[in-house]
Amino acid sequence: MRIFFFIFFFLFVDEIYANTLNEKTKNLEENKRIQRQLSKKLEDLANDIFNGEKTLQELNKQIDLLNSQTLKLESSVKMQNTELNALNMQNKELMKSKLAMESKMIALLTKDFAYDLPIPQGYIESEESFMAFELLESLNKVLNDEIFKLSKDYQFVNKLIDEKQEQIKKINTNLKAYNEQIAKLQTLRQKQVAEINKQKTDRNLYSKKLDEIIAQQEELRKTLNQLKIIESKVQENKSTPQKKNDTKIATNEKQPRQIGSGYQGGNVKKYTGRKTIAPLDTFTIKQKFGNYVDPIYKIKIFNENVVLRSNKADATVKSVLDGKIVFAKDTSMLARVVIVEHDNGIHTIYAHLNKIAPTIKVGKNIKKGEVIGRVKNDLTFEVTQKNFHINPLELISLN
Repeated sequence: MRIFFFIFFFLFVDEIYANTLNEKTKNLEENKRIQRQLSKKLEDLANDIFNGEKTLQELNKQIDLLNSQTLKLESSVKMQNTELNALNMQNKELMKSKLAMESKMIALLTKDFAYDLPIPQGYIESEESFMAFELLESLNKVLNDEIFKLSKDYQFVNKLIDEKQEQIKKINTNLKAYNEQIAKLQTLRQKQVAEINKQKTDRNLYSKKLDEIIAQQEELRKTLNQLKIIESKVQENKSTPQKKNDTKIATNEKQPRQIGSGYQGGNVKKYTGRKTIAPLDTFTIKQKFGNYVDPIYKIKIFNENVVLRSNKADATVKSVLDGKIVFAKDTSMLARVVIVEHDNGIHTIYAHLNKIAPTIKVGKNIKKGEVIGRVKNDLTFEVTQKNFHINPLELISLN
């Protein structure tokens, strides 16, 4: 008894361990996925959300279709189960009859064999022997008739058994298909739940990234305002974003809500001067200047800067014009920031620097092309001129 108890105990513990391991593996995979999502750009994460929504729609369609098919089959399956039980009972009775017939057939054949025994040696015909032969012949005929009838009945019973076996086989095939459909439905529902959870996670990550972008813009605005480079306008809807929950605008709104620059409109102008060098040697444009409508929450954001992605890691960032350093420090939201003042009221802002060059100090004059720091991947580059924002890509050469 103790042996069985220990075996049961170890099996139980092993199952718990296996379930725990599977759960930990799932959690580890999800954590890895979240880390990958965190490193994605906002637009890539938005594409993942849209693709996830398409996957959910497709799963919903498949589930609805399977549900309707399952409902139609359900009543049929109940009837088939009842019929299957009846057929099994009938077959059981028929098998009993078959066995009884086989026993009877053996007995009859044995008698028939006895009546057909050869005449013994030294047999003498007489009136009594002649009558005995007549009687045997009559019995033999009766036996043959009975054997024939029994054979017919046996054949009929076998045919019935075969027919019912075929019906049982067909019902079992239908029931198997139904059970497979139920299993498929359960798998789809599990996928649906997993996809919904992914969508929730991705939307939370997206919301945080969006809030971070808005917060970074606001910090840069405050810095420029404190340095009296740009004066902010007070609008009816303040440029400062509201709480996080207010940032999430429903996607069914007809017009996007403006969350953006207090300098927009009259404080944005076109740059008409000569072009100069770019702050990075080789790069791609990750974020353009101007209005941007967020595809998920339909929020209208005004980008006062551009984001340039360096084609190589740890790239040097250069001043695009001669000027004087007016700001160079580490910030909470924008990493390391350098602001350079130039002629004609132009200021260039370099944010998200990984390092500031040790020679860069506030008040120092620098030359065009002088290294002001390094960037790990993305450089946020902004340009203002006499209280106006201008498109940085109009100032620099893209060749």
